[in-house]
Amino acid sequence: MSNARILRRLLAFMKPLNGVMLLSVSARTVKLTMQTALIAFAAAGVARHVVDPGSASLLHIALGLAGYALALGFSNYVETYTGHYVAFRLLAMLRNEFYDRMEPLAPAGTGMLRSGDAVSRVVNDCERIEPFYAHTIAPVITAFVVPAILFTILGRWYDMAYVWALLPFMVAMVIVLPIITALSGGRGGETWRRAQGEVNAFLTDSLQGLRDTVAFGYGERRRKEAWEIGVRLKNGQDKLTRADAFQRGITEFVIAAAAVTVLWVSWGLYVAGNIDPLRDIPVVVAIAITGFNAAQGLNNVVGDFQVSMVSARRLFELMDQRPAVANVVTQSAPLADASVSLRNVSFGYAPDAPPVLRGISFDVAAGRHIALVGSSGAGKSTISNLLLRFWDATEGDVLVGGRSVRDYTLESLRDHIAVVSQRNYTFNSTIGENIRMGRAGATAAQVDEAARRAHLSGWIAGLPLGYDTPVGEMGGKISGGQRQRIAIARALLKDAPILILDEATSSLDVESEREVNAAIRELAKGRTTLTIAHRLSTVLNADEILVLEHGRIAERGTHADLLARGGVYARLFELEQDEVDMRLPAAPPSDA
Repeated sequence: MSNARILRRLLAFMKPLNGVMLLSVSARTVKLTMQTALIAFAAAGVARHVVDPGSASLLHIALGLAGYALALGFSNYVETYTGHYVAFRLLAMLRNEFYDRMEPLAPAGTGMLRSGDAVSRVVNDCERIEPFYAHTIAPVITAFVVPAILFTILGRWYDMAYVWALLPFMVAMVIVLPIITALSGGRGGETWRRAQGEVNAFLTDSLQGLRDTVAFGYGERRRKEAWEIGVRLKNGQDKLTRADAFQRGITEFVIAAAAVTVLWVSWGLYVAGNIDPLRDIPVVVAIAITGFNAAQGLNNVVGDFQVSMVSARRLFELMDQRPAVANVVTQSAPLADASVSLRNVSFGYAPDAPPVLRGISFDVAAGRHIALVGSSGAGKSTISNLLLRFWDATEGDVLVGGRSVRDYTLESLRDHIAVVSQRNYTFNSTIGENIRMGRAGATAAQVDEAARRAHLSGWIAGLPLGYDTPVGEMGGKISGGQRQRIAIARALLKDAPILILDEATSSLDVESEREVNAAIRELAKGRTTLTIAHRLSTVLNADEILVLEHGRIAERGTHADLLARGGVYARLFELEQDEVDMRLPAAPPSDA
């Protein structure tokens, strides 16, 4: 995306606040004009007092200066307040839009995004766009408007020779120098911002994996990687710093050269008898020098502008992704029943990738329990993703309640389905708030009932803070079994007619698994249930078991039927039993 397109987009985003930005630009114009007027009035007053002490009293000069200073201070306040008001309001709107755009992308569009880099984009990159609104738009406009005002004053009240003498210096300041600075900065801003994203992502990974880093002695290698990222960050910053230093140095030279030129022109006009040296020259020099204040405001603009463009590009790269799925209808029909069907469904996660599912068909009547088993990569969790419309089937159709999932809005479809997975996310909040995710606005009694049915009541009752107990980041302050039962309580509170259990007990110890299974049995009552499992012991009571292999249904039937058949399921069950036997302690030797 080009800078011109990003610029148009940022300006269009500002449209609701154009009036406030116009006020900010006007206030800055008044402020810069008052700065020049203050110095020029002081120079004129002193000159008049020296030439003719009776022509202007010091009191009048002081009152005039106070008036200019008051106007300067007030306009400065208005500019600062309105500029930042626009910037911070727009940043809040931009963050909200970023989240609104990101939510439909999940999980298809966010699976490859590192969490640290995502945080860097929504926090740091948004912050780096703030100078564009607060410190770029007004300075750029006033860099042209204020000199035009001052040149008009010099040309009409003094002599056009001053205008022609100062014009090349002003053009160099407001046009030539910023272009040179932008070119000398090169891609430093982009290098810097991307390196900052890498640093944030790296630190997030490092903090979350600190335990394993220490355990495996990986610290020295992580430090080396951190150093390499830091070097890239420094290289980008160096380019920006060199460009900024170059601009500031040239700026001082141009202003000094302009002052010398004004004095040289003034000498010629004095010789020609066109000006009064004591009355006019101090004022003209004051106007000429302070007139460059507006152009000097561009010193920070180029660097800020480049960084803002890079930051905006990084945000828009994510925001402009097309969701893998989108609403096909604007309104959903009521759910006829809680049946689930797949009709000759095939699916691949990428056009050039081998299909994960190949011609899958099955029916689950409302209230029935079906299990999907098979080795890793067989496509079990993919079926869950298709039911939730995280992706759409490449071929065939997925039906819920006798209707295609495309006939429901995404929100309505997902309201009908509750999921308890192996990796339920626990937010860094309280137990009560994590359970309440199942239903926004649930009462305390409803939360308590869900916790009771999830076999959490006894544990929560023994906590000093009860439901207000923090669970820590990613649920680090509670056990895996407790996290799973919180997820089950969420699902109970949601009270959806269709339930997906995706490896819900695969990472638990025997005691935690027993407690969680008790909660799952309570949760599954009266619901259409799909259990995705590696552990076959968790699906023995399913109404039907589908055995997936290489994306196809290899076998189907009840546990007893499949064992009797002696096929894939029987082999998997035998391997699981052998694994259980290996974990059992050996029998003590006989005394016989």
